[in-house]
Order: sequence, then structure tokens, then C-alpha cells
Amino acid sequence: MKSMKSMKMDDIIQKLYIGMDIHEDYITGTAMGKDGVLEFSGNFRNTKEAAQCFLSGIPSPQVIIAVEACGLWRGVYNMLTDLGYCVVLANPYKTHQIVGAKDIDKVNSETLADLLRTGYLPQVYIPTEDVFLLRDAARHRKRLVDVRTQLKCMTRSYLMREGTKCPKGWSKESMEFFRNANPYTAHFINIIETINEQVKQINKVIKGIACNTSLSNLLQTVPGIGAFSSVMILGEIGDIKRFSHPKKLVKYAGLCPGIYQSGSKSYSVKDKACNKYLKWIMYECSGIAARMDTKYQKHYWRVKRRKSQQVARRSTARRMLTDVWFMLTHEKEFTPS
Repeated sequence: MKSMKSMKMDDIIQKLYIGMDIHEDYITGTAMGKDGVLEFSGNFRNTKEAAQCFLSGIPSPQVIIAVEACGLWRGVYNMLTDLGYCVVLANPYKTHQIVGAKDIDKVNSETLADLLRTGYLPQVYIPTEDVFLLRDAARHRKRLVDVRTQLKCMTRSYLMREGTKCPKGWSKESMEFFRNANPYTAHFINIIETINEQVKQINKVIKGIACNTSLSNLLQTVPGIGAFSSVMILGEIGDIKRFSHPKKLVKYAGLCPGIYQSGSKSYSVKDKACNKYLKWIMYECSGIAARMDTKYQKHYWRVKRRKSQQVARRSTARRMLTDVWFMLTHEKEFTPS
């Protein structure tokens, strides 16, 4: 195997495919030629200078780099693109299915390079900065609400284990009851009040984004979709043109279960390689739409009579997302019938 420093320009005339396994402190990189021969590999610090040193001597047009869509990918992506390299994003769930039980840094980076070389890398869409603006705001609000919900559950559990009956709801009177009932629950109430203020602030930001985004106003004509949900839907979908058919968008959201078939036996399976945020928001919107006097309500009850509530909610969410695809593709408002 050739070392990076000893490589000559004659050795790197062919295009190089590099897979990088990302960690907080370091990155494991493996370079592979078009013929599948390993050119070089090694670890380097997760810094711009170290990455530039690792890739020194290789013209950027001759390199394609693959990284997994983990929690650290955006910083590494910006770092490598600033250096002039072409970077693609891989689906971590599907990639790990290929790797199998060998979750080793060097094996992961080598697999990324090999899949990239052969054209079998399961790639993921890379949003633009405008899409990131929508996505970050909506996801941040959801995380705040999730933390608040968890704290509310913990507050009730502290009192319920002592046999204290808790009031329903979270009105001002209920908050004072929880504050005075136990010194530990008082700590939770203080944090919940702080989060409430943060949620109000992010709601103002989201409403401002929604008012100034034409597609957001378009989506809000759909029953059950408001300012927050419209921003999250747009942020998670990104460019609607990458979905040539509404069924592809439904599959991306994980609202259409897969099918496993072997011989005469077949059963549905969950699609884990989906956008969980888009799936969640459409499921929430379907619950609101099912309570409104619309075609979605009729669809919900028709399915519920034959199946179950969960299936009816998912089917309604699937139908709503299909309408969203048509609306965003043709930029037309919602039609009730």
C-alpha cells in the first residue's frame, strides 16, 4: 500500500474514491482507485488543516469523498467543500446493513469508498442553506417541546409514586400546585417555565419564516397544517423535484410499510430508512385533519371502520402527503374535494 507522501502524480492520474468515517476528534479515511485497489488510508484529526494535509498532492477534481449522514456530517461537509472537494452523503442505515456486524472505522471507510466506486452507494439528499434554515428552526422547536414533555412526565411521576393526586392539564394553578407539592418538582417547574419562554421565541421566528415563504402559505390552505407544520414539511422535503412521483415522497416519509415475501408467506415491515421528522409531522397533522369536517375526516372514518385507529391515521397522513406533493409540484392551493 502506498503512503501519502510517497505517492507520485503518475500514480494518482486515475480518479480516487475516498470514504471517511467521522468521529468528533478524528476521521478515518480510505482512498480507493477505480479498479478497487487501496491507494492509502489512515486517521487524521477532525480539523481543516489535518484534512488538507491528508489530501495534499491530490487535485480536487480527481477526488470524490463519501461521508455518512451522522450527527457530525454537516461540519465535515462544509470543511471539505471549502477545500474544493466533491462530497456525497451516504445513508448510514443502509450502509451499515451492507457492512454487517463489522462496525470498525477502517472497514466502514473502506466500504464507503468501495460503494462509491461501484456506484452502489445509498446517497442522501444534501439540502441548501435555505432548506437548512427551515429545517433547523422546526427541529429546534420540536426538541424543546420534547424536553418539556419529558419534564412534565417526570413531574407527575414524582408525585404519583408518593400517592399524591395530580391535577389535570398545565394551567397556572396546576403549575403552582406542582411547585409547592415537592422541592424536586419545583426544580422541574422552573425549567418548564424557562422552556415555555424559549418555545414562544422560536414560535415567533417560525411564524416570521412562514409568513415570508410562499410555499408555506400554500401548505397552510390544507386542513390540519399550520405555520409550524408547514415549515417543518418544507424543511424535511427540501426540493420537491427530487420526488418524481407522490409514492416516492410517501416512501421517503415511511408512511408506506414495506413488504417481506418468501414463498407463499408475506407480511409488512417498517421502513427504518425514512425521514422520521416528516413522518411524525404528517402523523400529527392527520390527527387534526381527522377532527375537521373535510375529505380527510371521511377518509379517516372509512378506514377506521375496516382497520384500526393507527392504520387510519397513517392512511390519512399518506393521503395528505400525496396532496402536498401535488400542491408543491404544481404550486396550486388545496382543493377540498
